[in-house]
Amino acid sequence: MTDAGASSNDGNNGAESRIEVIDTSGNLPPPANLELADSVLNRLEPKDRHEMGQMIHSRSVMGGILFAAVGIFWWLTVSVIGNTLGDTDPELPASMIFNLGFFHVSLLIPLLVLIATVLLMHSRERSSWESGLIGGILLIIALYFTLEPLGWIVFTDQGSPSMVLQSLRIGALAIMVHFASHMLLDAILLSWVQKMLQKFPLELSTLDEPLLLGPGDFDKDEEEASPA
Repeated sequence: MTDAGASSNDGNNGAESRIEVIDTSGNLPPPANLELADSVLNRLEPKDRHEMGQMIHSRSVMGGILFAAVGIFWWLTVSVIGNTLGDTDPELPASMIFNLGFFHVSLLIPLLVLIATVLLMHSRERSSWESGLIGGILLIIALYFTLEPLGWIVFTDQGSPSMVLQSLRIGALAIMVHFASHMLLDAILLSWVQKMLQKFPLELSTLDEPLLLGPGDFDKDEEEASPA
């Protein structure tokens, strides 16, 4: 069998390729796809195809749970009790960017974080500086919106203590969306690798378990090494 990931080893700090070609005369995917698949496998490290399927299942379920939590959290803390928390107080200052109110910012932040997470993962897997640049810019914008309510309190006289809760809610939404997107994208990438292994004459090399030595093993080694 032929190693299929020789070109990706340099980009993964010398990591051994996880993909092997069974039939070199058969139809093979483009080298860029092989390199991407190898990068995903080396990063997530499934031991075999069975564990890859389990990882697809667990990450997709966790991603769905987190996205559902984002929707419920937004609906409860912004739409339902937002008035009680003072979000509609006309005396609260709006954002200095486009004069956005908290309601619109709470919708914008999850979208910015979702797009930024996709772009940053694309930059990492495809070594694309363009998507990394845009993703970094979007993350900074999201961070600005998250900390802006605290800035009004700290640096001006127009802020209100209720704006602390605004920052906390926006931050919680951003964190949940980031992890949900990351989990779901990992599941999508693993599913794509799984389908590629099924479609082409490729095989996933088994990841060996690390050797764990106990105190008794060291004593055995010393006994074997000692002269008779």
